[in-house]
Amino acid sequence: MAAQGKRDGGLTWTALPRASLASLAVFIGLIAGPTEVLAAPESASTMAEAAAPAPGNHDRIIADIQKRFNARVVKVTEIQVDGRAALDLRLYTDQRVWDVIVDAQTGKVLSGG
Repeated sequence: MAAQGKRDGGLTWTALPRASLASLAVFIGLIAGPTEVLAAPESASTMAEAAAPAPGNHDRIIADIQKRFNARVVKVTEIQVDGRAALDLRLYTDQRVWDVIVDAQTGKVLSGG
């Protein structure tokens, strides 16, 4: 393939074939990097964190449950129930130990008790 020369300001350069120009453009794009940052898709854990209530709300719920059942909460586990944030609370009294599952936002008892 014959290349045509061009004279520009005293310098001579040779035109590159189109394939070479495309390769050069890709190479320059790789060196320069992306011009915008693309947002990564949200993972399930990220969405759950966004929907999770503030930790201060947990304290209020725990206090309410301890008063309601006249027991001490000795263990708290964050879980999901039907896609909603929930708390699995282990309750303790001198007579028994049991678990109660409550909605993490409202404090409503979902099971146990």
